Amino acid sequence: MTHPRELIRRTFGNPDEGTAGRKARLAGLIGVPVAGAFLIGVILGVIGQSLSAGATFILLAIPVAIGGGILTGRAVLGGAMQLRGNQKAGWITEKLEPLNVAADPGQPLRVEIIHPAVDLKHFFGGFIAVFNLARRLGEGGHRVRIVTLEPLDLPDDWRRQVAAYQGIGDSVGDLEVIDGSDRAVPVAMNPDDRLIATHWTAAHIASAAAAELDQESFTYLIQEYEPLIFPMGSAAALADQSYELDHNAIFSTGFLRDYFRDQGIGVYRPEGPGEAGAAVFDNAITPAATVTTGELQGKDRRRLLFYARPEAHAERNLFELGIMALDRAILAGHFRGWDLAGIGNVDGTGELTLPQSKARLRMLPRVAQREYADTLRQFDVGLALMYTPHPSLVPLEMAAAGLVTVTNTYANKDRASLEAISGNLIAAEPRIDQIEEALASAEVMSRDFEARVEGSKVGWPDNWDRALDDATMERIGRLLD
Repeated sequence: MTHPRELIRRTFGNPDEGTAGRKARLAGLIGVPVAGAFLIGVILGVIGQSLSAGATFILLAIPVAIGGGILTGRAVLGGAMQLRGNQKAGWITEKLEPLNVAADPGQPLRVEIIHPAVDLKHFFGGFIAVFNLARRLGEGGHRVRIVTLEPLDLPDDWRRQVAAYQGIGDSVGDLEVIDGSDRAVPVAMNPDDRLIATHWTAAHIASAAAAELDQESFTYLIQEYEPLIFPMGSAAALADQSYELDHNAIFSTGFLRDYFRDQGIGVYRPEGPGEAGAAVFDNAITPAATVTTGELQGKDRRRLLFYARPEAHAERNLFELGIMALDRAILAGHFRGWDLAGIGNVDGTGELTLPQSKARLRMLPRVAQREYADTLRQFDVGLALMYTPHPSLVPLEMAAAGLVTVTNTYANKDRASLEAISGNLIAAEPRIDQIEEALASAEVMSRDFEARVEGSKVGWPDNWDRALDDATMERIGRLLD
């Protein structure tokens, strides 16, 4: 008879299986002991009832089911822990596996955008920037192709859904997108193709692909200092090393460019190309309709909106810090009678109870980008944090919608530079007491409706044709030459 651990290994431990498949199978392990125990109990109960000894068999079924569940559970837990170890050991290797590049001069000349995945669930600002860059490159005469490093598991109408995001429009209908997840399948590229990487994993892969094409470097679309996204471990170290690869850089926001320059990272390292190898753009924020004092005064209730991202991959959004500061502000008597809401959680709706004040924070569902701007306008105060040099688009969008918005400083992302963008921004140090104090100030400032209207005129593009204007695209074009 096959031992349970061996059965689990055969069933769930395929070393050639992708990360997503292993996760799905690992989730399936959870129900095995429970289902097994339940099934044993049901069978014994049915047998007992048929023999008119239901009570006796039910009493017998309880310890048998519990014992069976424990034994099965121990075996499954051991298998699951082994599977988790195998997955952890292999996930970065899998993410960094090079593309199978086939250099073919007969291929049309392209700009190849090496991109981790097209994921509609997490289609936020960074994804929107990638597709708008593809659009603008196409309008400039380039033939563009997106090569995904993970499987393209998308609904049939995914292009229609992506087209709804600001700036992208019909361009996605003609955009070439291929699945490069099966590294055994060659990806034919012209030796003169230009490569753009959009992520630290993609940077390592693009560097290897450039070498296959006998090119010295690639272009790196940098939308965050990515080592800060992870705990200080292997992923953070490899993300940091991606900036040591030979590349030119397209920076999302001057804040991020300045951080790299101040720290001597990437193109600004001593052996890097410096300013000659850099371009910068400001990601377009979601446009908001004109804010008026009448609209601000006419609300039936005062409301606060927290950009609440409890997911592990969004640690930089300082969820816990925001919760603690808001909790303390409420205990101090602020926001009495206010409607408190959170937004940004990709996993649905629900309600959070703040630990000390017991105030309730209702979680709003994700909505389409056009509805998102209308959602913001229902609120008076915003709280949106980001513990990285990137300013984050959410606090800027809140400010543009007329919310007095608390955000945080980081390195060169200081108070003066943030508050210069909008009078609706309050920049605090990322400390509980400082954010609490800023929230108290925001409550007071939210009563000045005329100032909120003026602050809604943010110094930031809300249109992708402005964000990636002709001068910026000319600069990017020179990096690709």
